[in-house]
Amino acid sequence: MKNKAENRTVINIGTSLMVVILIGLAFAVIAALAISSSQNNYNLSMKLASHTEEYYAASNAANEKLANTGFADQEFTETINDSQVLSVKVENGKITKWKVESTNGWEADNTQPVMTIED
Repeated sequence: MKNKAENRTVINIGTSLMVVILIGLAFAVIAALAISSSQNNYNLSMKLASHTEEYYAASNAANEKLANTGFADQEFTETINDSQVLSVKVENGKITKWKVESTNGWEADNTQPVMTIED
């Protein structure tokens, strides 16, 4: 007669330890990716907030200029930042052009930083 203990499969301590280690590594990788992603999102948000602030400052200046001249026929630009201007044109008392234009050539940024280490 066989003993019930002999019919069970025995999982070694090594197998369960390996599973715990792999799960721990998976959590560590997910945490590192989450931190990297949140840092990139924060940097993008700061750039967008800065650009929005610059655009609305130029827009307000253009609106003040239009109000002071009584919407007379004119064409002018307001500087947004080093690389962009707000181009405005008024004809017959109506705004016919309100456009953000680039003042220098566009060059694609081909760099892809994966992880940055700050001191």
